[in-house]
Amino acid sequence: MPTTEYALWAIVVLFLLLVCAMIPALVQIRRTARQAEDFLRLLELELRPTLIELKEVIGSLNRASDQVAGGLKKMDGTLEAIAEVGQTVRDVNQLAQHIVFPKLITGAALMTGLRVGLRTLLVRLVGGR
Repeated sequence: MPTTEYALWAIVVLFLLLVCAMIPALVQIRRTARQAEDFLRLLELELRPTLIELKEVIGSLNRASDQVAGGLKKMDGTLEAIAEVGQTVRDVNQLAQHIVFPKLITGAALMTGLRVGLRTLLVRLVGGR
């Protein structure tokens, strides 16, 4: 039985040593946990206004992007109108080149021919007397 008694005393001593070694570790863990709570509390106090400002900035950016989108929609209609005007001008230009200009050239040639012919006629009639 003395061997069993020694083993029991050894277990008790080892248990006491374990408990004595655990006390400083538990105190340090408690101190670390308290510091972490203080840090998180401070961080929350500092980050809350920043997060509120960030939400306001995001709201402002959303409003600005909505305004830009509205402006682009307005410009889209304007650009379509400009494209239609450009197409109309192009059509009128083609019409003038294919129909009006040839007739103007023919008319100008006819008028020049008549003028020269009348001058020649007048010169012969007046000059012949």
